[in-house]
Amino acid sequence: MRKIYIRFGIIAVALLSLTVSCTKDFEEINTNKNAPTTELAAPEMLLTNAIESMTDRVHDIWLGGEIGSCWVQHLAKVQYTDEDRYVPRVSVINAVWSSFYAASGNDVATIIEIAKARGHNNYLGVGYVLHAYIMSVVTDLWGDVPYSEAFQAKNGIISPKYDTQQAIYEGLIAKLDSANTLLDPDGQEIQGDILYGNDILKWKKFANSLRLRLLLRMSKKNETFVTQEMTKMVVQQNSLYPIFESNDDNAALKYLGSYPNNNPINENRKTRDDHRVSKTIIDFMWTNNPYVDWRVMVYANLSEGGGDYVGLPNGLTSAKAAAYLGNGLKMTSKLGDYFTKADAPGMLMSYAELNFILSEAVQKGYIVGGSKTAQDYYQDGVAASYYQFGDEIVSLGEEIFGNTGVTIDDYIADYFTNGDGAWDYDGDGDPLPEIYYQKWLAMFDQGLQAWFEWRRTGYPVLTPAEDGLNDGKIPVRLFYPSDEGARNNANLQEAINRQGPDNLNTPVWWATN
Repeated sequence: MRKIYIRFGIIAVALLSLTVSCTKDFEEINTNKNAPTTELAAPEMLLTNAIESMTDRVHDIWLGGEIGSCWVQHLAKVQYTDEDRYVPRVSVINAVWSSFYAASGNDVATIIEIAKARGHNNYLGVGYVLHAYIMSVVTDLWGDVPYSEAFQAKNGIISPKYDTQQAIYEGLIAKLDSANTLLDPDGQEIQGDILYGNDILKWKKFANSLRLRLLLRMSKKNETFVTQEMTKMVVQQNSLYPIFESNDDNAALKYLGSYPNNNPINENRKTRDDHRVSKTIIDFMWTNNPYVDWRVMVYANLSEGGGDYVGLPNGLTSAKAAAYLGNGLKMTSKLGDYFTKADAPGMLMSYAELNFILSEAVQKGYIVGGSKTAQDYYQDGVAASYYQFGDEIVSLGEEIFGNTGVTIDDYIADYFTNGDGAWDYDGDGDPLPEIYYQKWLAMFDQGLQAWFEWRRTGYPVLTPAEDGLNDGKIPVRLFYPSDEGARNNANLQEAINRQGPDNLNTPVWWATN
């Protein structure tokens, strides 16, 4: 018994010694010295990842294609047509939310934290621009979302409150104004910028162009503020607020030619063939048009079965789509090769869009005293869209129509003279619908932003999906992710009570359509 007692005593002393030692070194032992702290983290690596993750998400086939492009009737589905009939997948909605908050959004939040700690204004300004872009997409998808308390888990906030969309927009517009002040082409250099190649002036132009997008989107809610800000930026202090000046300034990620750095649509097309160009846009550009919108050659391929540009109606059942014109797969036009190649650009905002923003703003009186008319900006927008695809239009025009020796300027001139490019081409004295239509055409392959704009303007006039399952209505928002009900239910319910029923038909704050 005594020997046993001594052995137990030795064990107890050893355990006590081990416990004291573990307690003493607990923090050191349990600290991952390889984890990036604010002092050690590499903002250039976070920046690269954030830009690609963000662009991948807005251009992936599930969000940008099946929700954005199908609902605004740029694309339609010829197989597995649920999304085109307004039945989005819950798993996709959960993934989109998590991606913007936990992936690209969190990377950007870390960049901002690092930049503040190091006093690096250019990283901070770039971080603000990316934050504004990401959160503008998030709030435009859902309306009220976590904003002021988002990305605060390290500060103990794991159930962030939902801010109103009005408060979010006001915050984003202020943040982009700060970005314009912070960004200095003569300041500290940045690295890891796969969007603009570390060119700070281009980031400054993106910040201000994006700010004009958001100002216009909220314009019906505060026209006085929007008029004041737009006039200041474009007329009164325009030298302090540089904006896009050509397609060279487009915010478009230049993808590489192989996985995992290829365009998401290219990767999707390797195993899928269930999307076609919508009948709505083909009819407008080609079938029902006495002239030709030459961009149709880029947007769509000739159908395999008929050798013509043929669109597919939106929202058919899978059986109807398969049987359309005898064979829906062969008799309708696939998405143009330009958009399915591995290095197709991921457009976030274009010079063409900016011109249509300015055209509408001048026409409505939001920009006062400028040197350009609404028609000037409109024509610049149409031309910018054509120039964006200039090489492809010239090449395909020769290949398909035999237009030898015809330049892109010739195509633009023809569209202005004979086609729908003319200012107020329907002659009704109201050019706003033409601005909206041309913006919708120019934003092909930017499904989300085109859908957001349709929700704001009501143009083009779209007929809901033939076999739609949303009470005959085109959706005007997404329902909240199911994951939020489990992890942040109290704040979620407060937002729903404030905003309205959590369905596809409750408009967001800025919506006027």
